Formats: sequence, structure tokens, C-alpha cells
Amino acid sequence: MLTFFTDPHEDELLYGAIARYHYYIGNIDYKDTLRELFGKDSVIPSLYLPCNLEHLAKQLGKKYTLDYLIKNHTLFPFYAPFLPQERKNTLINTMKYEDGQGIYTRLGMIAGSICKKEGIYYCPLCSKKEIKEYGEAYIHRIHQFQGVFVCPMHEAKLKKYKIDKTRASRVAFIRLDEKLLELDTESNERKAIDKELVKIAQAARYLLDNDLSAFDKEIVAKKYRELLYEKGFLSVNKTIQQKKLYDAFVWFYGKQLLKNLESDIDKDDEYNWLKVISRNSKRTVHPIRHILFINFLTEDIKYFFKPKIDFYFPFRQGSWPCLNPVAEHYKKDIIKNIKITSDYKTRLPVGTFSCVCGFVYSRKGPDQFKEDRYRIGRIKAFGHVWENKLKAYLKEEKYGLRELARLMKCDPKTIKKFDEKLGLNYFQGSKTIVKEVMDNENQGRQIDIQAYKDKIINTIREQPSLSRTQIRKLCQKEYSYLYCHEKEWLFLNLPENMDKQEIDCKSDQRVAWDIRDTEIVEGIKEAYKKLLESEKSVRITKSSIGKVLGILPTLENYLDKLPQTKEFLYSILESVTDFQIRRSKRIIDEKIAKGEPIRLWEIQRLAGIRTKAFNKIKDSLEVYINRGG
Repeated sequence: MLTFFTDPHEDELLYGAIARYHYYIGNIDYKDTLRELFGKDSVIPSLYLPCNLEHLAKQLGKKYTLDYLIKNHTLFPFYAPFLPQERKNTLINTMKYEDGQGIYTRLGMIAGSICKKEGIYYCPLCSKKEIKEYGEAYIHRIHQFQGVFVCPMHEAKLKKYKIDKTRASRVAFIRLDEKLLELDTESNERKAIDKELVKIAQAARYLLDNDLSAFDKEIVAKKYRELLYEKGFLSVNKTIQQKKLYDAFVWFYGKQLLKNLESDIDKDDEYNWLKVISRNSKRTVHPIRHILFINFLTEDIKYFFKPKIDFYFPFRQGSWPCLNPVAEHYKKDIIKNIKITSDYKTRLPVGTFSCVCGFVYSRKGPDQFKEDRYRIGRIKAFGHVWENKLKAYLKEEKYGLRELARLMKCDPKTIKKFDEKLGLNYFQGSKTIVKEVMDNENQGRQIDIQAYKDKIINTIREQPSLSRTQIRKLCQKEYSYLYCHEKEWLFLNLPENMDKQEIDCKSDQRVAWDIRDTEIVEGIKEAYKKLLESEKSVRITKSSIGKVLGILPTLENYLDKLPQTKEFLYSILESVTDFQIRRSKRIIDEKIAKGEPIRLWEIQRLAGIRTKAFNKIKDSLEVYINRGG
């Protein structure tokens, strides 16, 4: 155990503390320092994510634990909230017990992949203060972050230390020497600093100063989705409106700032980082881009990571709406109490909401979107207000079962049940139930069967030459429902079955397929050429060709009537592997044209191909490269 060690300062990198130890202990050879601290001289010092820390912690005694060193004196907290939990645990174990080989691969990103910093950076004002206070300056974690160009405390531009770590010995520990520091800053320079860069630096500092161990990639993705919903970037079916998001995001930051942060976005790229981060893709996104996204979605990063009341209250806190459809206070927040239990199978929270009007409903949680508060999973009691309203309607004796169900917003069976329960028996002996109107629980609305029947009848009247198959395609929803619930009526009203020869004859009378075939094949040749020359690589498929020409339904349904089209189309279609090879070759050709070195790992990254798939095409690419493209 060591009798002396330079205690790391607040926000100091462990690397910097070891550099100061080497200086004060008087060692000349850095390998002596490595042996004293790590028990071996084969350790390669890492500025950001040091490893082999178990032996170092033992040497320091009980003063510092492994977890304390990792959390407070490495850049691990910068990455941690945005990583899957399993990967976080792997990284921690690597830093504690292993030599760190391939640590950035495990991190899921290339070291210095964006805004790469070649050396060590410092803030002149921080250094000046520290020299006055401690007699020396030290290396801050926050100043080494990729994408952080200003000091979050002083809003001063960071400066690069004169000794370049990349040019020093691999085993060297570089210490900030006062003689080599430039401590002067000009006020004009500070005024010119972009405020967004300051906000980004302050957000990065927040990641370091706060315990965010409860967060991981999955939790962050859920919070993104909730905020996207609140900001209006989700459509009715909960898909992200990517164009709207792109326009708002670029307007918020401006293209120049995004370019400076190496985070500009190709809106036509299906895997641009904005789409990846908003869709919760399996891909890892750089923390500085997470900061950009969080600052865009929230006023301050602390509001994003602040523990929300929803975590403890799965149905939020406060009052809840009564969802009695016939009450005057319908959808008003008047319910004060809620009973929360757990579903016995899924263990998800179940909230039971009871109103003073007697209406009681429940649903599974937790609520993720604002509209969830108006969702009913199950009605447990209708209550006296609902029953009195039904009784009043029944006594008027002017409503049928179906009409009453609409007024009371329930199933006809429920009306009949309460008719008997209340002792009124207006519908006693009635058999006209459910067939005419059925609840669609998933959509929260009722299906009008008569409207479905009318749609089928009108379609037949307007286009009497249609076959049953064609009617089914034109009226998919109505046909499917009536087939399941009113099959006898459906088959009675559909046209007689036609044999295939008769259908083909009628179709051929309307369309000159031989002329159409010649026209389409020429159009496909043009579309094929355009797709090959397009700026963004697009896989050649029936769908992509059909969409370019606006004839996808024709290609999907009538290709057998187009022999020339079919033959040419099948000759140009690409498999996934074909497309990956073409995409890779295109990147290789561009690099050859620019005179840039060709590295297969870089080709893989630029083409966005997974390792397993890339290994299958690597040999053919190597042949292509050796041939000179």
C-alpha cells in the first residue's frame, strides 16, 4: 500500500492525479510509476477511461473505492446514461479488472468519433484560480469532453496544452506545467462565444455532477418519446413525424453549429443520427448528440433527468377525470382518490378510479401519454347518475335498443341487462341485440354495420363489372367485418362468382396490356438509371421502382400480364447482399477518386453494415479494391 498519493481534486481526471504523483514522487522512468500503482509496467495510460483500477484502489487503501474513482475521476459518467444496462456493467468491469483493450468497441463507438480532441485542454481562468489556490493547475474532466469547446464555469474558450499527448510516449503521464500555460483571455473573445456552446458545456457538466446511475438507454428512449409526444412530433398512430422533427431541430440550432459539432444531418439518410436517436435504434449515439437532443426537447437538462412524479405515481398525481359519458362533469378532473394494485400476471400497476357519481373504471398503467388519462380498461360500476339517465330515457319509450346504446355509450347487452335490473323490462323478449352495433374496444368507438353494408352495395352499383375479389380489395375493412359477422348477407348481395377466363376477358377489354407492357418497361429502365445515379444509395426492389414511377399496384397485381416488364424487372432486382456490395463499392470509388486511403472498417461504418453481414462481402470488396475499383 502507498504511503503517499496526490489526492485528486474536484473534477480532476485520475490520469492528471497520477501525472502529479509521478512528478512529486520524483520518478524519472514512467514505468516505475506504473509498477508502483498498477503492479506492472505494461499498462497504457488512458486519459478518458483508465483500466486495471482494482490494483490501484488496493494501493490507495480504504481512502478511495473503485466505484468512487470511476464515477468522480473518469469520463465514464459522460457515456453511462445513454448505454444499455448490460453494456454499462461490462464497461465498469473492464475498467476495474482488465487492461482496457477494445474498450471503445465495447462502448459502442469509435474513440474520438466526433469532435475529436488530439491533446489535453484547459480553461485559462480555471488554471489561474487553481495556481493561486493550490499552487498548480490540474486537468479537468469537463474540459476533455468531445464537443465541449468552452468552460461551463467561466464561459471562456478552452485552450490546447502545448505538450501534445498523441506525440508523447505511450506510457507518459502529462502534467499541466504553469510555464507552458497561456493564462490570458480577452473579453472580446468571451463575448463572441455562442451561447448554445455554453449550454452544451453546462449540460455535459450536469452529467458529471449528478448521480444518474438509475438511467440507461431504454429509460432515456422512453423519456424522449414522451417529450416528442408533448412537443407534437408524434402522429395519431404514434409514429414520429421525422420531417417535422428535422425542420424544427435544424431551425433550433442552425446548420452551421451542427456542422461545427460534426452533427449535421442528411435528412435523406434512413440512418442519420437524429432518426436513430428518436427511434430508439440499437445503434449507439454519441453523448454530445444526446445533449443536443435533450437541450432541444427541454428547457434545461436537469428537467430531463429530474426524477418525475410519474415514477412513483404511475397515473400521475393530482385529480383524475370522471369518464361517465352522461354526467355533466364528463372528462372533468373531479376524482380525488385512486386505488393502485398490481396485475397478478404482468405486475403492472392497475388504477381504479371512483367518482362521487358512482361511476368506477380501471386501467393498466403506467400512463405514458397525456391521452392515457382518458382511457378506460374496464368499467366496474356505472353508478346512480348513469342508471337514472338510462331510466329517464327508457320511460320516454321512444328509443330503440341500438339508439339507447349510442346515447349511453355502451353495448346493447348492457342496456338490456340494466333494463331488467331496474325492473322496467322494456326490452323483455327482444332478440335484436349486438348484431346491429358492436363495440370495437381497440378503437374506442362503435361499428355501424348498416354503414358497412351500404358501402358494399354502393360499390357494386357504381362499378357493376367488378368481381368479388376486386370488391374485397376496394372495401377491405367492410368486407372483412361482414365476412366474419354477416357472411350470409354478404354472399347474398355480392355478384355471382366469375371463372378466371371471364375475369381476364373483362379486364383485357379495358386495358391494352401489350401497349402498357412496352411503356412500362421503358419507364423502368429510366427509373433504374435514376436510382443508380441518385445521391443516396437506394436498393433496387419492385417497391422502389414502383414508387418512383407511381405504378406499384400495377407491378404487384398485374405483373403476369406484362412479360417484358417482368423479365427486365427481375433481371435488375437486388438482394440485400447485392445492395450492400454496391453501396460499399460506391464508397470505395469515391475514396479512390479523392485519393484517400481505403480501410475496410471505415467502408463498413460509412455503409452502415453490421459486422456479420460485412464479413460475407469482405472478400469480394478486397478483390475490387486490389483491382483498383
